[in-house]
Amino acid sequence: MSAYLTVLRKECIDNFRDRRTILSSFSLAVLGPAFFVGLMSFVLSSALGESDEPLVITIAGANYAPELVEFLRRENTTIAIKEIEHPAQALRDGLEKLILVIPPEYGDRYTRGEVNSLSLVYDSSEFGRSQRNFSRARSMVNRYSATVGLLRLVLRGIDPSVARPIVIQEVDTASPAARALTILAMFPYFLVLVIFMGGFYLAIDTTAGEREHGSLEPLLTQPISRAALVMGKLTATCVFSALSLLLFLVSFVLAVPFVPLERIGMSLQIGLLDCIAVFLIAVPLIVFAAGLLAVVASFAKSYKEAQTYLTIVILVPTFPLILTRLMNVETSIWLMLVPSLSQANLISDVIAGQAVFATHIGLSALVTSGLAVAMTYLAIWLYKRETILI
Repeated sequence: MSAYLTVLRKECIDNFRDRRTILSSFSLAVLGPAFFVGLMSFVLSSALGESDEPLVITIAGANYAPELVEFLRRENTTIAIKEIEHPAQALRDGLEKLILVIPPEYGDRYTRGEVNSLSLVYDSSEFGRSQRNFSRARSMVNRYSATVGLLRLVLRGIDPSVARPIVIQEVDTASPAARALTILAMFPYFLVLVIFMGGFYLAIDTTAGEREHGSLEPLLTQPISRAALVMGKLTATCVFSALSLLLFLVSFVLAVPFVPLERIGMSLQIGLLDCIAVFLIAVPLIVFAAGLLAVVASFAKSYKEAQTYLTIVILVPTFPLILTRLMNVETSIWLMLVPSLSQANLISDVIAGQAVFATHIGLSALVTSGLAVAMTYLAIWLYKRETILI
């Protein structure tokens, strides 16, 4: 036990002294949430905008629908009336941002009570202000259309409710936290990536790094069992992964209040108990990540080669997260059989305030821990072979 603790202390101290390793291991954990939350704040602010900000819109053919133009003027808009021959080209050239095109036959069709078709020209690739302005303009025109339609029914002596025989009442059962998590959907992906990146450089230093520097052979000649040596190195990697996860959770909790979720009817509050639950769920993944990184890095003959191998390896546990998120796969007992994927789904449920079943937690921990033990034994077996020095 003393030999194991000596190796553990030695690896931790050496890596804490290396500023580049510390910066590389913890930079994603500290800066990732701040960058992600800052990006989401910018996107939401751009998409929502200020409620008192006037809508800037260009109207082509305004003289054909003076009542509609007057209605839009009363709706907090800034209207520019122009005659534009090619509206789409004007938008592509950057001359205009939003154009409402009223056709010449609008007045005659309006008088006869026929349906009119207006064109609202915008650029959907410009996310943010362009999308917001288009939605506001479409809503205004729809309100005007609904008002005209109701007045036509009243003039004909028809009850306006006849036009709406069925009314849909929306009942959203999702909690504000669950809806907020759809905005912060990349949280589980970042969390898994942070765990692997936390022990990434330490796993390389303790395997391929020592082999490249020539310090591995003298270390193996010391009066210490290979099992204790490997366990000390793996535990040190687990320590750095756990610290990276803690820093990530702290950074995320501090950064989330700056996202204007309340402006879209959402809220997300992560308390101490939530952080503890997330950490405990991730513990088996931390051990598995340490074993996997150590095993793969032990096959590399140089530091750069190990970086190449482990960069590819990290993509393996994170790819299923992206795939299931795109497919909107719900938490099930089958997902608990896949490391990283099971933890990501359980953590998402915890953050969203949804029910988390003990059977799911137990199965996830059992499968991931079993694979972690297998990786540990494989790493010990590799270190017992003399080819580890080659």
